[in-house]
Amino acid sequence: MYSKITPQEKQILEQGFDSIMEEGLRGFTVEALSHRLRMSKKTIYKFFPTKEVLIKKIMQFITGRIAGRIQTIRSEVQNPAIQFVKIMEFIVGFVGRVPLQRMTELKVRYPALWSELEKFRLARRDDFYTILSEAQQQGLVRSDLDMKVVATIYINLVNSTFQPEFFFKNNLAPEDTIRTFVKMITTGLFTDKGIQHVETI
Repeated sequence: MYSKITPQEKQILEQGFDSIMEEGLRGFTVEALSHRLRMSKKTIYKFFPTKEVLIKKIMQFITGRIAGRIQTIRSEVQNPAIQFVKIMEFIVGFVGRVPLQRMTELKVRYPALWSELEKFRLARRDDFYTILSEAQQQGLVRSDLDMKVVATIYINLVNSTFQPEFFFKNNLAPEDTIRTFVKMITTGLFTDKGIQHVETI
C-alpha cells in the first residue's frame, strides 16, 4: 500500500509514529512534528491536509509494515511451526514498543481508527489458518483439530481479550502477557498426565 510513497512521506509517517509513541495523541501536533523533522508545516500539509488525516495515515503505514513483515517471515522461513513462533515474537516485540497508555488514547480519542485496527487484527486469521494448516499437513499440529476453527478462536481471543482495559484491570504487562499466551498455545495448556485426566471426563 505504501510502497510508492515519497521519501518525504515515509519520513513524516515514521517520525509521526515515534512522536505519538513519545508524546501521546493528546500532545501530538503538526507543529511539533515539523520541528522534529526540521520541515515546514506547509510541506507536511501538502501530503496530509489535516492532523486527523495524518494520524490515520500513520496507523495505516504501521499496520502495512506489520502485514509486510508477516509476509516476509512466511517467505523466508520454511517450517510453518517456526513461522508461527517468529510472527508472534515479532508481534510481541512490536507491542513491547507501544506504551499501554498510547493504546488507551487511541481507543478513547479515535474509536473509528481503533475499529480499523481491530479489523486489521481479525484479518490476520487467514495468515494463521494457512500457517497452521501447513503445520498440520506436516504432522506438526494435532490432526484431530479443525485449523479454521482454531485460527478463528485464536485471533478472536487475541482481539477481544488484549484490550487496554484488560491490562490495566489485571495489572499485566502486554509483552509478558502475550508471550505467556503464545507459550500456552504452542506448547499446550496440559501436560501428558493432565490430558489423560481430562480425557476420562
